[in-house]
Amino acid sequence: MGDGTEYDDALLGLPGFRVVAVTEDGDELLVGIETIRRAAGCPSCGVIARTKDRLRVIIRDLPAFNRRVRLVWSKRRFSCPDPDCPVLTWTERSDELPDRRVLSARAGRECTRAVGQEARSVASLARWLGVSWATVMSAVRDYGTPLVDDPARVEDVASLGIDETAFLKANVEHPTMYVTGLVDLERRVLIDMIEGNRAIDVSRWLSSKDEAFLAGIATVACDLHEGYRSGLHPHLDHARQVADPFHVVAAANRCVDHVRRRVQNELLGHRGRKDDPLYKIRRVLLTGSERLNQRGVDRMALGLRLGDPDDEVLGAWLAKEYLRDVYLTDDPNEAAVLLDRVIAGCLTDEVDEIVSLGNTLKHWRTQILAHHLTGASNGPTEAMNLLVKKIKRCGHGFKSFRNYRLRVLLHCGGIKWGGCCMNQDPCIFMRQWFQAAYLTRACVTGTHEHTFPKGSCNSLWDAHPATTMRAHSPQLVA
Repeated sequence: MGDGTEYDDALLGLPGFRVVAVTEDGDELLVGIETIRRAAGCPSCGVIARTKDRLRVIIRDLPAFNRRVRLVWSKRRFSCPDPDCPVLTWTERSDELPDRRVLSARAGRECTRAVGQEARSVASLARWLGVSWATVMSAVRDYGTPLVDDPARVEDVASLGIDETAFLKANVEHPTMYVTGLVDLERRVLIDMIEGNRAIDVSRWLSSKDEAFLAGIATVACDLHEGYRSGLHPHLDHARQVADPFHVVAAANRCVDHVRRRVQNELLGHRGRKDDPLYKIRRVLLTGSERLNQRGVDRMALGLRLGDPDDEVLGAWLAKEYLRDVYLTDDPNEAAVLLDRVIAGCLTDEVDEIVSLGNTLKHWRTQILAHHLTGASNGPTEAMNLLVKKIKRCGHGFKSFRNYRLRVLLHCGGIKWGGCCMNQDPCIFMRQWFQAAYLTRACVTGTHEHTFPKGSCNSLWDAHPATTMRAHSPQLVA
């Protein structure tokens, strides 16, 4: 039977390394490790090297047993015995413990997964590991950027959704700054996020894509923003553009609001107050007629009779309802007849706001009717906007667009998170290793009744004589 050191190496979980000492430093664990000795050849001439000395490298690892862990790597420095070799000395390297990094590779990957999959804040992970915010964010950039830039993440896109969200609020230095999200409507993932919401911003992003990617896009859904429609030219002239139904109806709702506010001021000389007739029904006017009960209908009729002497608000409300009727049918021809009726009625009205609505509908007529031909909408894009805003809330706002884009794409960019310990709590993972190791030892020795001794954690730790010996080893330097 062995001395039990293989259980410590199993708990460490780093292939090619072994544990040489374990001790405590306050609330943290210090684990001394070294690589398993093997012959090393000179990287230049290939001659078998000899160990010159060792370096002590301290690396922060994932917490274990509800305590933070620091790995103290006794790192070998080699020298080439060939006097003619240009390489004099070098140190051993490991991908799991990268050079000039505070965190181990698995700690960096876990931080990236937590930020992306769980939308955790970088500050909370920094407190969890006992490092600075910049250290965790640097690891997220190192391990997250390859995931975001992976060409396999963005597959062929047939339906593209475009919408904007606010990035920075207006202040004395700049106006409100926006970012544009581009969404695969079929897969419901965020393809990319770009700065700005102008036509040149969209056009620049499209020009960076290859012809095969652009040729596969058959449908583009967006709101009634002229910048987006202009930005699609000439790269996506072959695609069918669809005006999102939600934004089309929202334009009619804005028309109702604008007319109501103007009539309110002209009639009473002030903005809406709680006892004003039109202000009382401001929500009722925006509610679909089919959703109004008799009490709602009576309230709206009373408010319009007292506060709308020239029936201007009533005209805007009727235009809104007739526009909503366009989406009650699935027949494109019937929808075209209904929409043309709304446009004609708005353009012949005497109210300026209603005429403006008619001009907007006329300008976007083809895109509005395209919804009945494709069934596309910006619903998945709006869902992505909720996730984008969640990331913004978790980060308590952002100043760096680079960090903002990375964290948003890690969360809703369609990345498939995998790995053995990436999807579970590291402490639980370590405890499972711990229990498995002692179960194995119990089966070998036949002492099942002493596998998990009663008492405190110290008694369980003391039951491992090899580990107790290592814990007092002078080789470990805190």
